Amino acid sequence: MTKINMRTDLALETREQYKQDNVEISGVILEENKVDGGDIKITTVIIENEHGEKAMKKPKGNYVTIEAMGLREIDDAKRYSITKTLKEELKKLIKNDSGKRVLVVGLGNRDATPDALGPRVIKEIEIGSSIYAIAPGVMAQTGMETAEYIHALVKEMSPDLIIAVDALAARKVNRLNTTIQISDTGICPGSGVGNHRKEISKRTLGIPVISIGVPTVVDAATIVNDAMDKLIEVLSASAAFESLKSSMENMDMYEKYQLIKEILEPAGGDMYVTPKDIDENVKNLSIILSDAINMALN
Repeated sequence: MTKINMRTDLALETREQYKQDNVEISGVILEENKVDGGDIKITTVIIENEHGEKAMKKPKGNYVTIEAMGLREIDDAKRYSITKTLKEELKKLIKNDSGKRVLVVGLGNRDATPDALGPRVIKEIEIGSSIYAIAPGVMAQTGMETAEYIHALVKEMSPDLIIAVDALAARKVNRLNTTIQISDTGICPGSGVGNHRKEISKRTLGIPVISIGVPTVVDAATIVNDAMDKLIEVLSASAAFESLKSSMENMDMYEKYQLIKEILEPAGGDMYVTPKDIDENVKNLSIILSDAINMALN
């Protein structure tokens, strides 16, 4: 069950890699549900024990994924439905305890649009007597580890809960800006793009950390990998390319991905791709996420 690290922050996509191999994972539960007439799909991945942690390479806990193509659309009815769904799932993890002092943290670089989701959400948070919000920036801007900055705030303010919002990386192009992941396990900023920073979690801070994220970028090698699969389909109709088709079909998805990474890296290292309409996407997403957080906390 050893897997090549195909870049993704989504627990659902990590689970899907095993599903393609018809492998069941002990200690990992998958639950699926659809709402709003099937337009919104909710998938919960529950990692129960150490075996599940080792297989998924993620901490034990709950990972809720909300998938809705309406996230890309500017439609008030769809926006409200997605916001309501996110609010309800978020409240389940918050557990509706009254009187909580909550610190909402917007992770990411406000000057780079694909990474600006967190800071933009913070602008719309309704600050109150027990609700605080901050966008600490990234290490390149501040010279400080974000986790250390937050640790100092926790020590000074003694909040009961942290909600961390961040942009994520996906494995599949169709999940860009159409998917929201909520987790009660905290977050490692930049892990999906190989830029690992210090963990922000209950283990490191001593208080619960709920993370909310939306994938805004995808690894370029995965796009080429998917294109190669399409090429194989085309080649299958041509006898002239039978030898090439046969050799490519004999490679599994992880071998193809590794080959593509080796080809692309000399041309510019790790490359990540984001949609051309990312500005509008992030603007729309920041409204949905901030509204859902405000509704869940007030």
